Amino acid sequence: MTAVTDATRARQRGAARARAAYARQAADRREQFGRLRQGGATIAEGAKRMGVSYEQARRWDVQLRDAKRDYAPPARSQAMEAARQRWLAKAQARYEAYLELREQGLKPEAIAQRMGVSLGTVQRYQRIYRKHSGIGSWWGQRSAELKPRILACLQQRPGVELSAYDLQRKLSLGKDHTYSVHAVMRDLIAEGLAELVPGVRDRGVAPSVAPARRYRYVGGDR
Repeated sequence: MTAVTDATRARQRGAARARAAYARQAADRREQFGRLRQGGATIAEGAKRMGVSYEQARRWDVQLRDAKRDYAPPARSQAMEAARQRWLAKAQARYEAYLELREQGLKPEAIAQRMGVSLGTVQRYQRIYRKHSGIGSWWGQRSAELKPRILACLQQRPGVELSAYDLQRKLSLGKDHTYSVHAVMRDLIAEGLAELVPGVRDRGVAPSVAPARRYRYVGGDR
């Protein structure tokens, strides 16, 4: 009976030593995987180099995150990060090309044709521009674009009273720009660069009492 018990205990001690050795080996392999990850390898790359499945590598990654506070592998591999930086540089160059064409006064459709991109891409660039410029809406962007043109038109005619229609005609703007012209003029009045001149609407030689708003540049007088 004693011999049987001793043999059983020997097997148990041998099994315990084998488990301990396996655990140390597994821990060493997990640490090696962690070093690969810290060096910039992705989970998939680490799994391939360690010769384990992706799921095993993912479990190692989770265990290392839980066990080590300083375990912070990069989100992307070095190759992926380099590719990302190249893509960002290309995207920035295309956005700057959009800005140059926009400064030339081209409409979105013409910009899209010149750049060889879709109109949707140009509209996305417009949204980025508005965001960077602190402009909250499409109407705000239109007003921001019109303001220097309207101001220059007024400066060329100091003291001359101009209606919104006059400004639209001189700047070759469509009828849908009336609201934006008035919005720009409100800003210029608030900045002390122009003043509102109330009057009546011209209707040929027939008298009229219909109210009309005209504007006059006064920036040079103040």
